[in-house]
Amino acid sequence: MEKIQLIWSGETELPAGWKLQPHTHDFFHLAYVRSGSLVFHAAGTDYPLSEGSMILIPPFMVHGVPQDTHNLCLQYEIFFRILDPRVQYFVGNPKVQVLHDASHLKKLFSYICRNYSSTDLFQASSVSTFLSTILFSFQTDQQSLENSSDGYVDYSQYSDLVQTILHYVEKEYDAKYDLTSLAHTLDFNKNYLCTVFRRETGITISEYFNYHRIRQILIFLQYTGYNKEVPIHALAQQCGYENPSYFNRVFKKYTGMTPTEFINALAKDADGPEQSEFRKYYIEHLDLKRYSIQESLEYMRGLKAAAEKC
Repeated sequence: MEKIQLIWSGETELPAGWKLQPHTHDFFHLAYVRSGSLVFHAAGTDYPLSEGSMILIPPFMVHGVPQDTHNLCLQYEIFFRILDPRVQYFVGNPKVQVLHDASHLKKLFSYICRNYSSTDLFQASSVSTFLSTILFSFQTDQQSLENSSDGYVDYSQYSDLVQTILHYVEKEYDAKYDLTSLAHTLDFNKNYLCTVFRRETGITISEYFNYHRIRQILIFLQYTGYNKEVPIHALAQQCGYENPSYFNRVFKKYTGMTPTEFINALAKDADGPEQSEFRKYYIEHLDLKRYSIQESLEYMRGLKAAAEKC
């Protein structure tokens, strides 16, 4: 039995400001962005895509492209049905699936679009194989994404765009915060990125940069102890803080303690015969478990109260 029924494939152009009315159909809609950017709206959620991104929309899901959410955008599109129940179970995720770095699959999309209606047996077989490869890439990427989290924050409740921003911060936290560079990298308007991020997380991208930097410092200090030969301000500098006074203010804002107070709490904890409330609090709320950003911030600020119990 044929596993995948390919209905249509081709290259499409979406002019700037063009609107795709919300609609639905009984087949899968797979799209790859060749150039430009756009925002798909599906099931009440926005899915921003840039060059090299692809999206898979399942059957019977209402979706469209809101007006003024994209520039000139060129796409590869594939419409298909999955006929084999085993394949349907494996790749027929009822949710929208997005892969933001799918540039390595561009040639497969191009081949499918050129040859999807070919009667040549070899080409028809290749089209089917390439489409299966693309679909299984979503599964591989999802597993990779789940395993790549830094362990500090629960990403599951955030949109793909916000997750992409979080991953960007993880990699670039020690560099100077540059919103323009971030917007250029993701190919989206700065204001749009800031609005989406703050709407979902409750804080700005800049504030998350600071949260992540302070968290890195807390991790280092907690597990290595305070080494007087490496002053805390030198450690802060490695994490992106050039100005010691500014670092002191940020550290206290996020932990409720000055760097000196935190170091003293560590020293007191190390001298105790048993595990202190301070260490227990840290391990339970800032080490072993993952929370939303707001919950993580709340627990980080609770370090001071835990230290005072020691």
